[in-house]
Amino acid sequence: MKNEVLPEFQNYLSSNSLVQDKYIRYYAHWASTFLAFSKNHSNLGYNLQIQKFLDFLKTQKNINDWQVKQALESSQLSAVSNQLKNMQENQHERLSRT
Repeated sequence: MKNEVLPEFQNYLSSNSLVQDKYIRYYAHWASTFLAFSKNHSNLGYNLQIQKFLDFLKTQKNINDWQVKQALESSQLSAVSNQLKNMQENQHERLSRT
């Protein structure tokens, strides 16, 4: 079941069959949580942000190992989704100039 958290990301996951539909909202949750976390660590590179995020999650008693793995996968898929979106926007911008 989809929700309003990162709807473009949820559509990306669904349209590319990257995650079973029943898990999409959880992936959107983790991606959103990572984005909020990374804003507070913007001075770090992406890989270090991911590592610190995962380290933080591992310290939380209410988060299981499988959730940490899901959060990692979600963060990686979100990064790919954003890169693809930026590439498409840049291509569209270049084409509109010609």
